[in-house]
Amino acid sequence: MVDVVGLGHPVMDQLVNIPRLPSGNSGVRADEIFHQGGGNAASAMAAAARLGAKAGMIAKIGGDAIGDFIVKDFIYNGVDTSRIIREGPDACSSYVIAVSEVEFGTRSFIGRRGTVSPLRPEEVDYDYIASAKILHLESGSPASMVAARFAREKGLKVCIDAGAYSEDRVKIMPYIDIFIASEHFYNGLFKGRGADMRKNCEEMQRAGPSVVWVTCGPKGCVGLAEGEFYEVPTFDVPVKDTTGAGDVFHGAYIAAMLEGLPHAECARYASAVSSIKCIFVGGRTGIPNRETLGRFLKDGTVLTEEIEERLAYYRRNFLAK
Repeated sequence: MVDVVGLGHPVMDQLVNIPRLPSGNSGVRADEIFHQGGGNAASAMAAAARLGAKAGMIAKIGGDAIGDFIVKDFIYNGVDTSRIIREGPDACSSYVIAVSEVEFGTRSFIGRRGTVSPLRPEEVDYDYIASAKILHLESGSPASMVAARFAREKGLKVCIDAGAYSEDRVKIMPYIDIFIASEHFYNGLFKGRGADMRKNCEEMQRAGPSVVWVTCGPKGCVGLAEGEFYEVPTFDVPVKDTTGAGDVFHGAYIAAMLEGLPHAECARYASAVSSIKCIFVGGRTGIPNRETLGRFLKDGTVLTEEIEERLAYYRRNFLAK
């Protein structure tokens, strides 16, 4: 039915791109303001779909207008929404204001969790997971833990986006095949003993995953895969907004896996996709299609026509319900 299933917590992002943050009691004119779907596993599925994979999402959202927008944006990006559960209209979906500051290349998030109840293990469609080749997670929640165990039993590969450090992400490691951690997770796990990245990746690998990567922002990523330690540099691009860069990296990595690429090539592929994304505002705006990605990997050229059309779509739909 699908190639990859994401399980996580979708949100609605309001993207605000400004030259610099204003000081107290002052203001600044924004270069961009628009809405877009967001969330770790959610935007990973958008990236995988844009790159040609058949991607679906398992999640629970509210029956409110924000939930309507989240579903609409999944559909716009080619993600199957048939397994998304909608609670009643009084259940509020999650909303995030993502502020990117051009001058210093920083980003800040202001979020509201919403009132939707957590996805329960019994609400997961396991037949849907079994129809896929890969399960992608963003946490070690009870539903994620049960889904990971089920997927492993069925022979699927299980990936996770280990963003912020948390005990639940540590506990789920034995059920993960491809563990991609951020620097934040890595630093939280190793607490001051993070200098020897190869040794520490080997330690994470012993916890269960066969493949381990650590993404390091503009410094690229490092990891252990297929018995080798790799250091994969990022690409030099004019960065406008890093919102969703890690989410997109995961989705692109999965798309490359589905094409049968070796893991080191998957990381290079994902780094290229994430770099192109950062040229544009928003976590999904700048996700390239395969033609754009291929040209970028060949000679560094970014074909912007398709991406500019997407940016125009989001600008037009800023206040759409």
